[in-house]
Amino acid sequence: METVLLVSFAIVNVIVTAAFAGVVLAQYLQRHRPHQLYWSLALAMAFVATLAYVLMIPAQPTSALGIILFRIYYIFGAALTSAWLGLGSIALVSSRRVTLACLIALALVSLLAIISLATAGVDQQALSHVIGSSGRGVLQLGAGVATIIILNTAGVVAVVGVLLYSLWKLLRRQPSIRGLQTSNIFWGNILILVGELLNAAAGSFARFMGLESTFWLFMALGWIVFFCGVLLTGRRPRQPAPASTTAPEVPASSQQPVSS
Repeated sequence: METVLLVSFAIVNVIVTAAFAGVVLAQYLQRHRPHQLYWSLALAMAFVATLAYVLMIPAQPTSALGIILFRIYYIFGAALTSAWLGLGSIALVSSRRVTLACLIALALVSLLAIISLATAGVDQQALSHVIGSSGRGVLQLGAGVATIIILNTAGVVAVVGVLLYSLWKLLRRQPSIRGLQTSNIFWGNILILVGELLNAAAGSFARFMGLESTFWLFMALGWIVFFCGVLLTGRRPRQPAPASTTAPEVPASSQQPVSS
Protein backbone atom coordinates (compact mmCIF):
# COMPACT_ATOMS: atom_id res chain seq x y z
CA MET A 1 0.00 0.00 0.00
CA GLU A 2 2.83 2.39 0.85
CA THR A 3 4.47 1.77 -2.54
CA VAL A 4 1.18 2.49 -4.33
CA LEU A 5 0.85 5.77 -2.41
CA LEU A 6 4.40 6.81 -3.28
CA VAL A 7 3.88 5.97 -6.94
CA SER A 8 0.61 7.93 -7.02
CA PHE A 9 2.43 11.09 -5.92
CA ALA A 10 4.97 10.62 -8.71
CA ILE A 11 2.19 10.00 -11.24
CA VAL A 12 0.61 13.31 -10.22
CA ASN A 13 3.89 14.98 -11.16
CA VAL A 14 3.91 13.24 -14.54
CA ILE A 15 0.44 14.59 -15.28
CA VAL A 16 1.20 18.07 -13.95
CA THR A 17 4.48 18.53 -15.83
CA ALA A 18 2.99 17.11 -19.04
CA ALA A 19 0.09 19.57 -18.88
CA PHE A 20 2.40 22.47 -18.05
CA ALA A 21 4.80 21.65 -20.88
CA GLY A 22 1.92 21.38 -23.34
CA VAL A 23 0.38 24.71 -22.36
CA VAL A 24 3.68 26.62 -22.50
CA LEU A 25 4.60 24.99 -25.82
CA ALA A 26 1.22 26.04 -27.20
CA GLN A 27 1.95 29.60 -26.05
CA TYR A 28 5.28 29.49 -27.86
CA LEU A 29 3.71 28.21 -31.08
CA GLN A 30 1.22 31.07 -30.88
CA ARG A 31 3.52 33.94 -29.87
CA HIS A 32 7.04 32.63 -30.70
CA ARG A 33 8.59 34.11 -27.55
CA PRO A 34 12.05 32.58 -26.85
CA HIS A 35 11.45 32.39 -23.09
CA GLN A 36 8.37 30.26 -23.71
CA LEU A 37 10.46 27.87 -25.80
CA TYR A 38 13.08 27.44 -23.06
CA TRP A 39 10.45 27.05 -20.36
CA SER A 40 8.62 24.43 -22.42
CA LEU A 41 11.92 22.57 -22.89
CA ALA A 42 12.57 22.68 -19.13
CA LEU A 43 9.07 21.44 -18.38
CA ALA A 44 9.49 18.69 -20.97
CA MET A 45 12.68 17.66 -19.15
CA ALA A 46 10.76 17.56 -15.87
CA PHE A 47 8.10 15.41 -17.53
CA VAL A 48 10.66 12.97 -18.95
CA ALA A 49 12.38 12.81 -15.54
CA THR A 50 9.22 12.03 -13.59
CA LEU A 51 8.01 9.56 -16.21
CA ALA A 52 11.35 7.73 -16.05
CA TYR A 53 11.05 7.62 -12.27
CA VAL A 54 7.57 6.11 -12.45
CA LEU A 55 8.59 3.53 -15.05
CA MET A 56 11.65 2.61 -12.96
CA ILE A 57 9.45 1.27 -10.16
CA PRO A 58 7.80 -1.64 -12.03
CA ALA A 59 11.09 -2.27 -13.85
CA GLN A 60 12.81 -2.71 -10.44
CA PRO A 61 15.29 0.09 -9.60
CA THR A 62 18.33 -2.22 -9.34
CA SER A 63 17.72 -3.95 -12.69
CA ALA A 64 19.64 -2.90 -15.80
CA LEU A 65 16.59 -1.07 -17.15
CA GLY A 66 15.87 0.44 -13.74
CA ILE A 67 19.39 1.91 -13.54
CA ILE A 68 19.03 3.44 -17.01
CA LEU A 69 15.67 4.97 -16.07
CA PHE A 70 17.14 6.32 -12.84
CA ARG A 71 19.98 7.98 -14.75
CA ILE A 72 17.44 9.57 -17.10
CA TYR A 73 15.45 10.79 -14.11
CA TYR A 74 18.51 12.27 -12.45
CA ILE A 75 19.94 13.85 -15.61
CA PHE A 76 16.76 15.68 -16.60
CA GLY A 77 15.30 16.22 -13.13
CA ALA A 78 18.17 16.87 -10.73
CA ALA A 79 20.67 18.38 -13.17
CA LEU A 80 19.06 20.19 -16.10
CA THR A 81 15.55 21.38 -15.33
CA SER A 82 16.39 24.24 -12.95
CA ALA A 83 19.10 25.69 -15.19
CA TRP A 84 16.89 25.67 -18.28
CA LEU A 85 14.10 27.34 -16.32
CA GLY A 86 16.66 30.01 -15.47
CA LEU A 87 17.50 30.41 -19.15
CA GLY A 88 13.81 31.07 -19.80
CA SER A 89 13.86 33.84 -17.19
CA ILE A 90 16.96 35.37 -18.82
CA ALA A 91 15.33 35.25 -22.26
CA LEU A 92 12.28 36.98 -20.82
CA VAL A 93 14.15 40.26 -20.23
CA SER A 94 17.39 40.03 -22.24
CA SER A 95 18.40 40.70 -25.82
CA ARG A 96 18.81 37.87 -28.30
CA ARG A 97 22.61 38.22 -28.17
CA VAL A 98 22.73 37.81 -24.39
CA THR A 99 20.26 34.93 -24.51
CA LEU A 100 22.27 33.19 -27.22
CA ALA A 101 25.49 33.49 -25.21
CA CYS A 102 23.76 32.02 -22.15
CA LEU A 103 22.28 29.26 -24.29
CA ILE A 104 25.70 28.23 -25.64
CA ALA A 105 27.26 28.24 -22.16
CA LEU A 106 24.36 26.28 -20.69
CA ALA A 107 24.45 23.72 -23.50
CA LEU A 108 28.15 23.05 -22.87
CA VAL A 109 27.75 22.67 -19.10
CA SER A 110 24.66 20.52 -19.61
CA LEU A 111 26.66 18.21 -21.87
CA LEU A 112 29.30 17.83 -19.15
CA ALA A 113 26.59 17.01 -16.62
CA ILE A 114 25.02 14.41 -18.92
CA ILE A 115 28.37 12.68 -19.44
CA SER A 116 29.13 12.75 -15.70
CA LEU A 117 25.75 11.31 -14.70
CA ALA A 118 25.69 8.74 -17.49
CA THR A 119 29.06 7.29 -16.45
CA ALA A 120 28.85 7.63 -12.65
CA GLY A 121 28.96 4.56 -10.44
CA VAL A 122 25.77 3.35 -8.76
CA ASP A 123 25.22 2.53 -5.08
CA GLN A 124 23.00 -0.53 -5.44
CA GLN A 125 21.99 -0.49 -1.77
CA ALA A 126 20.82 3.13 -1.94
CA LEU A 127 19.08 2.49 -5.25
CA SER A 128 17.09 -0.40 -3.79
CA HIS A 129 15.48 2.09 -1.35
CA VAL A 130 14.99 4.94 -3.81
CA ILE A 131 11.21 4.72 -4.15
CA GLY A 132 9.64 7.89 -2.74
CA SER A 133 12.93 9.72 -2.29
CA SER A 134 14.88 12.19 -4.41
CA GLY A 135 17.60 9.66 -5.21
CA ARG A 136 20.46 11.69 -3.75
CA GLY A 137 23.49 9.55 -2.97
CA VAL A 138 22.64 6.82 -5.46
CA LEU A 139 25.09 8.01 -8.12
CA GLN A 140 28.75 8.23 -7.12
CA LEU A 141 29.51 11.51 -8.87
CA GLY A 142 32.82 12.55 -7.34
CA ALA A 143 33.91 15.81 -8.97
CA GLY A 144 30.75 15.74 -11.10
CA VAL A 145 28.81 17.06 -8.11
CA ALA A 146 30.29 20.49 -8.86
CA THR A 147 28.63 20.52 -12.29
CA ILE A 148 25.23 19.73 -10.76
CA ILE A 149 25.68 22.47 -8.17
CA ILE A 150 26.66 24.98 -10.88
CA LEU A 151 23.60 24.17 -12.98
CA ASN A 152 21.13 24.39 -10.10
CA THR A 153 22.74 27.52 -8.66
CA ALA A 154 22.75 29.20 -12.07
CA GLY A 155 19.05 28.46 -12.48
CA VAL A 156 18.10 29.99 -9.13
CA VAL A 157 20.42 32.99 -9.65
CA ALA A 158 18.85 33.66 -13.07
CA VAL A 159 15.33 33.63 -11.64
CA VAL A 160 16.34 35.85 -8.70
CA GLY A 161 18.22 38.17 -11.05
CA VAL A 162 15.19 38.65 -13.28
CA LEU A 163 13.07 39.21 -10.18
CA LEU A 164 15.39 41.99 -8.97
CA TYR A 165 15.56 43.48 -12.47
CA SER A 166 11.76 43.58 -12.67
CA LEU A 167 11.62 45.21 -9.24
CA TRP A 168 14.09 47.85 -10.40
CA LYS A 169 11.96 48.56 -13.47
CA LEU A 170 8.89 48.88 -11.26
CA LEU A 171 10.68 51.36 -9.04
CA ARG A 172 11.52 53.38 -12.15
CA ARG A 173 7.82 53.22 -13.09
CA GLN A 174 8.52 51.45 -16.37
CA PRO A 175 5.20 49.78 -17.27
CA SER A 176 6.56 47.10 -19.60
CA ILE A 177 9.64 45.08 -20.52
CA ARG A 178 9.90 43.78 -24.08
CA GLY A 179 6.14 44.17 -24.51
CA LEU A 180 5.21 42.40 -21.26
CA GLN A 181 3.73 44.15 -18.23
CA THR A 182 6.42 44.78 -15.62
CA SER A 183 4.22 44.02 -12.62
CA ASN A 184 3.24 40.68 -14.16
CA ILE A 185 6.90 39.79 -14.74
CA PHE A 186 7.75 40.72 -11.16
CA TRP A 187 4.97 38.76 -9.44
CA GLY A 188 5.28 35.95 -11.96
CA ASN A 189 8.95 35.56 -11.10
CA ILE A 190 8.06 35.63 -7.39
CA LEU A 191 5.86 32.57 -7.99
CA ILE A 192 8.48 30.93 -10.21
CA LEU A 193 11.10 31.44 -7.50
CA VAL A 194 8.81 30.02 -4.81
CA GLY A 195 8.04 27.04 -7.06
CA GLU A 196 11.73 26.38 -7.67
CA LEU A 197 12.50 26.66 -3.97
CA LEU A 198 9.72 24.21 -3.14
CA ASN A 199 11.12 21.76 -5.68
CA ALA A 200 14.62 22.21 -4.30
CA ALA A 201 13.40 21.87 -0.72
CA ALA A 202 11.47 18.66 -1.39
CA GLY A 203 14.60 16.53 -1.05
CA SER A 204 15.69 18.36 2.08
CA PHE A 205 12.29 17.85 3.70
CA ALA A 206 12.48 14.16 2.92
CA ARG A 207 16.04 13.78 4.19
CA PHE A 208 16.16 15.97 7.29
CA MET A 209 12.52 15.91 8.44
CA GLY A 210 11.81 12.26 7.70
CA LEU A 211 9.09 13.13 5.17
CA GLU A 212 10.16 10.56 2.58
CA SER A 213 6.61 9.86 1.46
CA THR A 214 5.92 13.55 0.74
CA PHE A 215 8.85 14.19 -1.62
CA TRP A 216 6.72 14.00 -4.77
CA LEU A 217 3.84 15.79 -3.09
CA PHE A 218 6.10 18.80 -2.44
CA MET A 219 7.34 18.54 -6.01
CA ALA A 220 3.79 18.72 -7.36
CA LEU A 221 3.08 21.78 -5.22
CA GLY A 222 6.27 23.42 -6.48
CA TRP A 223 5.35 22.82 -10.12
CA ILE A 224 1.86 24.19 -9.62
CA VAL A 225 3.18 27.41 -8.08
CA PHE A 226 5.86 27.68 -10.76
CA PHE A 227 3.35 27.28 -13.57
CA CYS A 228 1.10 29.96 -12.11
CA GLY A 229 4.12 32.25 -12.32
CA VAL A 230 4.72 31.33 -15.96
CA LEU A 231 1.10 32.10 -16.84
CA LEU A 232 1.28 35.43 -15.03
CA THR A 233 4.45 36.58 -16.79
CA GLY A 234 2.81 35.90 -20.15
CA ARG A 235 -0.25 38.05 -19.47
CA ARG A 236 -0.55 40.94 -21.88
CA PRO A 237 -1.46 44.47 -20.71
CA ARG A 238 -5.11 45.33 -21.14
CA GLN A 239 -5.75 47.43 -24.21
CA PRO A 240 -7.37 50.77 -23.38
CA ALA A 241 -10.76 51.43 -24.89
CA PRO A 242 -10.62 53.63 -27.99
CA ALA A 243 -11.06 57.27 -27.08
CA SER A 244 -13.97 59.24 -28.44
CA THR A 245 -13.10 61.67 -31.21
CA THR A 246 -14.69 64.46 -29.20
CA ALA A 247 -12.96 63.64 -25.92
CA PRO A 248 -10.11 65.89 -24.85
CA GLU A 249 -6.62 64.44 -25.10
CA VAL A 250 -5.17 63.20 -21.79
CA PRO A 251 -1.72 64.64 -21.03
CA ALA A 252 1.02 62.03 -21.12
CA SER A 253 2.17 62.97 -17.62
CA SER A 254 -1.22 61.97 -16.15
CA GLN A 255 -1.43 58.54 -17.79
CA GLN A 256 -1.04 55.58 -15.45
CA PRO A 257 0.13 52.07 -16.41
CA VAL A 258 -2.57 49.41 -16.33
CA SER A 259 -2.27 47.24 -13.21
CA SER A 260 -2.53 43.49 -13.37
